[in-house]
Amino acid sequence: ITPQGADVIVYNLAPILSVSAVLLIWAVVPFAATVVGTELNVGLLYIVAVGAIGTLSIIMAGWSSNNKYALLGSFRAVSQMVSYEVPMVLSLLIPVLLAQSMGVNEIVRQQGMWYILVAPLAALLFFISSQAEIGRAPFDLMEAESELVAGYQTEYSGLKFGFFYVGEFVHAFTVSALFATLFLGGWRGPWAVEFPILGTAYFMVKTFIVYFVVI
Repeated sequence: ITPQGADVIVYNLAPILSVSAVLLIWAVVPFAATVVGTELNVGLLYIVAVGAIGTLSIIMAGWSSNNKYALLGSFRAVSQMVSYEVPMVLSLLIPVLLAQSMGVNEIVRQQGMWYILVAPLAALLFFISSQAEIGRAPFDLMEAESELVAGYQTEYSGLKFGFFYVGEFVHAFTVSALFATLFLGGWRGPWAVEFPILGTAYFMVKTFIVYFVVI
């Protein structure tokens, strides 16, 4: 493969990777007591690892665009995301220590009392750092329309451009689902174990409340 061919491959792969990285997180998110993609005993570690793939897609987009503004935008985006990854991981350790497990469903099962009440500072830290991760205001430096035209997606248009925004908004919803799961009891609620459909309803209501705050 020539250098130009490699650029084209990376250029086309970046938007797909930005969406798939977010969708992969849903594999371990429990919708109800019995409705979960896969039960991993290291579910939170998986979430942190897969979430980092989104950062890779941004640097790929900036580098392969062959545009100094796109490259500058990707550097800023990645530096911000990596910076806020540290407090996010530290805040995730609190639910792990309280539940004595890294399994996401097990963390939900152990929440007799919501962890937002037990550890409000950790919940706030996770919420703020996740806002920075997804680039919502006031952490929207990575787009910086007034300085860098549009950021790392300057050279993208059409469906590829749309993929980046799909990834951004799905990531916002995913972060809301993770907050609801880790700090608001997830699917837990009255008769949620006996009737899993109720658990799914509780989970979605909590997620949309957090999503409303995020937006």
